[in-house]
Amino acid sequence: MRGPFPAAIFSFVLPGLTGLLLLSGCSTPTSLTPVTSTSPWPVPALPYYIERLPEPPRKGSFRDRVDLEDAIAAQAAMTKETLAHAQDTYVLSVFSFSEVLGPGFNAQNYPQTAAFFQKVSTETGSIVSALKDHYKRVRPFQAHPRKVSLYVRNEPGYSYPSGHTTRSRLYAFLLAELDPKNREPLYRFAEQVAFDRIIAGEHYQTDLEAGRKLAKMLYQNLNKDPQFRRDFAALQKAEWQRPVPVR
Repeated sequence: MRGPFPAAIFSFVLPGLTGLLLLSGCSTPTSLTPVTSTSPWPVPALPYYIERLPEPPRKGSFRDRVDLEDAIAAQAAMTKETLAHAQDTYVLSVFSFSEVLGPGFNAQNYPQTAAFFQKVSTETGSIVSALKDHYKRVRPFQAHPRKVSLYVRNEPGYSYPSGHTTRSRLYAFLLAELDPKNREPLYRFAEQVAFDRIIAGEHYQTDLEAGRKLAKMLYQNLNKDPQFRRDFAALQKAEWQRPVPVR
């Protein structure tokens, strides 16, 4: 197991970052004017999602036992490479997708993208946290410490739905709009991030299923907001009408 593990970091935007010029491989600097508005992007309140997401399996139910068996099997079959990937994606941001888009996809080359996706995380993260607190499903390594191991730093909170799955899938939906030619690789990477959470010992398969459904709902509701679509179009024009830098 790698160590020590960094604490989860979900904010990668420093004050003034949007004023940086694009680095190597770019001939045109990003606009110095932020393209993401300060206006909120409204999404439905918690009851909307509770009504539409299935409840997690009841403790000791057949589906709960299948979840546990899946988690045990995933950890038994993991390799050094799959474990390393699970540990790497523990700290997740939109720039984790550089595994698909290349090392040039980073906050220095894409400051506006950093700011936009930070806002996506902020606007939707409270829903994920509220759902976890509502369902209170204990994480597998805590519920079954003799059967499921923890391979990343322990983080507070509950298991259902998976926040990493929600976030990675939502990011993949948005990145696929910005870079359609990489749609399928982006989706595959999001799926690997989700599976990484089972390997890590933090989630069950049904947590992942709920995260996928939640991401789709969040994506659909964000797209209903005119300000979100304006901000997205501005980002697309500012940073996504050029090739991704090679480094």
